[in-house]
Amino acid sequence: MGWIIWMVFVMLVSLCATGLNRLFRDSDSKLLTDISQHARAIAVSLFLVVGGLSTLVASTYQIKAGHVGVVYSFGAIVDQIGEGLQFIAPWRKMIPANIQVQSHLFTGKNRLSSFSSESQDVFVEATLNIRVSPDAVQGLYRTVGPDYFNILVAPRMDQNFKDETVGYKSVDIAPNREKIRHSVTERLKKELSPYSIEVPDLLLNNIDFQKEFKKSIEDKQIATQKALEEEQRVQVAKHVAAQSVETAKGEGRAALEKSTLLAEANRKLSASITPELIQYNLVDKLGSKIEVMILPAGQNFILSPEMLKRNKVQAKSE
Repeated sequence: MGWIIWMVFVMLVSLCATGLNRLFRDSDSKLLTDISQHARAIAVSLFLVVGGLSTLVASTYQIKAGHVGVVYSFGAIVDQIGEGLQFIAPWRKMIPANIQVQSHLFTGKNRLSSFSSESQDVFVEATLNIRVSPDAVQGLYRTVGPDYFNILVAPRMDQNFKDETVGYKSVDIAPNREKIRHSVTERLKKELSPYSIEVPDLLLNNIDFQKEFKKSIEDKQIATQKALEEEQRVQVAKHVAAQSVETAKGEGRAALEKSTLLAEANRKLSASITPELIQYNLVDKLGSKIEVMILPAGQNFILSPEMLKRNKVQAKSE
């Protein structure tokens, strides 16, 4: 449209110059005749040079790599051109469209607001990578427009996260973040596919909650940890007590076995003792020169002279 306006202006100036040429070319005045001749030269030069340069500038476009050009003619999309140096009709307009992978951040004020199954607020910070199919740019711009991200993608991101997180309790959202990410990614691919918008990847940068909720979770974790520590101390005490009981049982069994063996030994010893054995051991302990022995009154135990003589004989032989 700008080129058309400019060319109309150049044409009007040329026509005015041509009109002056016709008006003054038959005049008797030499000055007017000179003006007429110059006006004609100006008209021709203006139309050829200015018009030609304007047309060349309006027709030439340099499209960067990773972009395509959407061509408009009087507001309607009529064509699509590739990257590099391109020429189109000067009355047409070209708008570049990015076909590279584009990264969009949902963070800060633009973070996604969702909620859990308990209606607890959930705030999601994410990075979404999208790409428009090169062959479909013309159709996308015709049906949706250049602002397709805010029209198609952003609202679906927000809605899909709401639909996913509401199925989890607040404490279960972070452990299931990979499952949530995968579900949202698949839904976006399915919903944006009719518009030839690809979703290479979706990254979850952070999942956050209200400060009050985070404080309650922290207090609960501290209480749980203390309870676990107390339970562990109780288990240790029970284990020590059980060890003490087993030790006592072992010591009791050992003492019982020892007393049983000692009683058996005493029984066998008592069964083997005879009066003759006692007299023999007593004489064996006496000196070899003892001939008279004084015993306390009331004792029934008397060594016979034969036993004393036998003791003397045994002492001499040794």
